Amino acid sequence: MAKILVVDDSPITRAMISDFLVMSGHQVIGEAEDLKQTLAAYSAHHPDLVTLDLSMGSEDGFTVLRALRASDAKAKVLIVSANTQLEIYDDLIKEGATGFITKPFTIADLVTAVTKGLGA
Repeated sequence: MAKILVVDDSPITRAMISDFLVMSGHQVIGEAEDLKQTLAAYSAHHPDLVTLDLSMGSEDGFTVLRALRASDAKAKVLIVSANTQLEIYDDLIKEGATGFITKPFTIADLVTAVTKGLGA
């Protein structure tokens, strides 16, 4: 069972991801909707993995990913986004993301991506 921080500006999406993670045996240690909340929750809980949306109002996922990796170079970050431009994911991997999954997804898709992300 991994400790996971769920980051998305949509409360509905955060709840869905959290529910899927709990149903698959993981512990959701917190949720965040912006950069400030993400860094505070990461610092307080030191999760095994962060799920991170790319589009979050005033910040984008690149900014949050860079900030997480600056605070902890070993941070494992799984990108969860509706963006289907694959070249963006190459750039995110270069920035330190451990993987990605595109929305919409099934619980099985999420479990597979989380397992791969934890192993990275």
